[in-house]
Amino acid sequence: FFVYNIDEANTRMQEVDSLTPNLLKHNDKTLLWVDTQGFSDKDSIHTLFETLNIPSLLQEDIINTRHRPKIEAFDDSLLIVTKRIIAGHGKRLHTEHIVLLLGPDYILSFQPPVNDSFHGVRDRIPKLKYPYTHKGYVFYILLDNLIDGHFAIMEHLHQRLDRLENKLLNSKEESSPQEELTTLKHDIAMARRIIVPMRRFVTDLRFKRDNYFLPGIDPYLTDLSDHIEQLAESCEIYSESITMLIEINSENINIRTNEIMKTLTLISTIFMPLTFITSVYGMNFDYMPELRMQWGYPICITLMGIISLFL
Repeated sequence: FFVYNIDEANTRMQEVDSLTPNLLKHNDKTLLWVDTQGFSDKDSIHTLFETLNIPSLLQEDIINTRHRPKIEAFDDSLLIVTKRIIAGHGKRLHTEHIVLLLGPDYILSFQPPVNDSFHGVRDRIPKLKYPYTHKGYVFYILLDNLIDGHFAIMEHLHQRLDRLENKLLNSKEESSPQEELTTLKHDIAMARRIIVPMRRFVTDLRFKRDNYFLPGIDPYLTDLSDHIEQLAESCEIYSESITMLIEINSENINIRTNEIMKTLTLISTIFMPLTFITSVYGMNFDYMPELRMQWGYPICITLMGIISLFL
């Protein structure tokens, strides 16, 4: 747990293994930010909820990691439930549960214990001076840091798309990258499911700014909206690109299949007259004059060779 006490003059930070009520006490002029990494310490999380009087509905939304991305206003609190996209082992993408709760005089963030989403914020917090120590601005930089982290994921998907496109357009490539296409399509769809709902988050924040933000926050929320629009547009473009690559792969498979059928057809065309000749002389009739010719067999083989060569 990281516990920050932020006021107009300075910022105090404590890293602790468990939370106590005394640790969470703060005065009215101090903003409390508690960053919880992991959901396994149930006692500390319960202490956090009880000390700050978190409503039970919000508690359920925070600890339920299966929730879809959403934004929810509850009295004087604002909850954002979303996912963080991580490039894991083998370059596959996976998601992790992220929660941001903006309260009357506190901010709570919940994330897994690895791949810190708010590392950049920790460096900025000690340098902040009023009015940037206001809860609305701190909440904004947390959300901005989380959203900006997805640009690296978009670049990762872009590189994978480029490599796959070059592979598919290479005429010498014999095998079909079907598995790679399937995994990339899954990763793009997953990124789209996470990023596109964030458009609504930012829109709702801009409409609810009077309740949670100072009047000068508009340019920052506009910049945040611009960032999420870029990410959402990238998701749309990548979705169209992977659909196009799947079509190209299907065309490549059809072309290779046609080449194989063409080769088989040519072989069949050559052997059809030869099969006819051998089937005629395979008939068991007594009166077939060619069967008793001394040079019948060599003549027949020669004729078959000439026909094959001609075809």
